[in-house]
Amino acid sequence: MRLKVLLILAGSWALTFAQAPAFGPTAQILDRQLRELKIGLLVVVDGPKAEWRSKLNALGSDPEWVDLDLGIYYYGSKAAEVEALLRQAYLAGPRPQWVLFREGGRVVASGGTIPEPKAMRKLLEENQVPSMIQIMRDFCRRHPEHLEARNTLCTWLQDRASNQTLLRMGGKAGTNFYAADEPYDPLKEQQERESKAEAQAKAELEEKPLVQLEAEADRAIWGEVAEVYAKSFQRGDWLELGPWGLNLPEAAIHSPLMQAMSRAAVPEVERALARYPTSWSVWRTWLGLTRTFGGKSIRPLLDSLVPMPANYAGAWPPPTVREAYVKDARKRRDWTAIRDLLLPEIEMARLREATQDQKSEWVQRTDGKLREDPETGDHWRDTLEPLTEALLRLGDLGQADDLVRDRYAKHPWSGLPGRASALAQRCGQPGLAARWGALGAGK
Repeated sequence: MRLKVLLILAGSWALTFAQAPAFGPTAQILDRQLRELKIGLLVVVDGPKAEWRSKLNALGSDPEWVDLDLGIYYYGSKAAEVEALLRQAYLAGPRPQWVLFREGGRVVASGGTIPEPKAMRKLLEENQVPSMIQIMRDFCRRHPEHLEARNTLCTWLQDRASNQTLLRMGGKAGTNFYAADEPYDPLKEQQERESKAEAQAKAELEEKPLVQLEAEADRAIWGEVAEVYAKSFQRGDWLELGPWGLNLPEAAIHSPLMQAMSRAAVPEVERALARYPTSWSVWRTWLGLTRTFGGKSIRPLLDSLVPMPANYAGAWPPPTVREAYVKDARKRRDWTAIRDLLLPEIEMARLREATQDQKSEWVQRTDGKLREDPETGDHWRDTLEPLTEALLRLGDLGQADDLVRDRYAKHPWSGLPGRASALAQRCGQPGLAARWGALGAGK
């Protein structure tokens, strides 16, 4: 009898297994993620012409949607594969379609039109769908000494606060939109980073007046973030967070509450630097705090610290603060300090390059092919531009000209001629401006 039961069970299992739909790998990954889900998630399968994509992306600029703390998993190229999973396993309709899930992959609702923020908020509230912020708030109330939990809560809070602030300032907020079926493209990411870096460099030249949040909006957006940060500094446990712990977002510069918190915390951080002058994580915290309240001259702090006697010449100031040191020196018009810091680095780099028989270029493998990394202006912004300006201001035109020409000959970044020419114009050198602007002409 027992054997008969076992045979029946085995046959039933084999029949069920044989009849189970065979979903593709993308759908299988999603299915596993849904079963392990801890928070609300909106899964979207688009139509064959990707008709929903732009509208879903636009939700990131809707303040009401930003307040939802709801992530979007979007499927375009693999939409048909994921649609089969949603229809057969979760009883969703045909695409384009969205499905709202809660913890454990339980379906809350679905629809065949673009979701609206007000209607989605109602669904989330009526069904008590948890967000990560809600989960971490509850956990921190039960475990107030849990440092990792407080740091995680702060990260989620400040991401949302940054988006809310950027929208109020007329900018574009980030979004929880995630194209789940698109392969990661490091070259695209690098190009986007380069574009942002160039825009930031131009904005710094314009020096627009900073817009501050009104008191009521500031409390609503940043109040909880400022409180969590302040507690960490009061307790002294901020040092335990490690190198990626306290990372103040740039949008915090618009918050008077975050500015006040930062000013109060700086003395504690400077005492930590006195104990460990080259600590990357502590310097990173100091830079974030001082940037938030408008900046603080770094030179007096560096002069008060005692570096290790065995440090090599280029180890001070620490590499972590090299950019901040140069920016501070440019504000003070201390061109000699910039030249003395950066010129030896350039000279050493030239010597090392001269010892190599060939120039190496970084490449990325994509779909079995080798592609060169896109050119970037990192070296110009961080080193070459401030050093060239220092040389021009000090009257060393020949060395400045040699520096720019040598760099372009060996590493021809397409943005260098225009940027170098504009710099020469600002420094009152129209001849060099014309010469540098013509670099690469006729190629």
